[in-house]
Amino acid sequence: MRVFDHQYLNNLEDKASSSYRKRAHLNLHGDFNEKVQRLFISLTKGSYVEPHYHELPHQWEMFVVIQGIVEVIFYASTGKEIKRLFVGEGQACKAIEIDPLDIHSVECISDKALMLEIKEGPFKPETAKISAAFLKS
Repeated sequence: MRVFDHQYLNNLEDKASSSYRKRAHLNLHGDFNEKVQRLFISLTKGSYVEPHYHELPHQWEMFVVIQGIVEVIFYASTGKEIKRLFVGEGQACKAIEIDPLDIHSVECISDKALMLEIKEGPFKPETAKISAAFLKS
């Protein structure tokens, strides 16, 4: 059994605060070949994951926001915004599952946020995500 208490997760928050990306990951899976990839992601205000998508059929992902609020925006292939969701504390949406090929971005809009990400493995960095470069300003 593993228990992830406040002290353990506070250390992750400290790493996010000192990161240039304003976020830090804590993998719960043993390695990238495991069938289920699980990780905590600590984010600080302004942490932004640029629009991207996952092209392989097994590359769905689920975010469960435990603390704070993140904004998830979905886009059409033309770059037009389709939907904007606020996920987390005080919001109607607490978790979201994103299908393969859904173009999306994620931004931490609260001072800090903590989310659990679950996705199917294996994880291969070279095929993990495709940048939606046409959406960059």
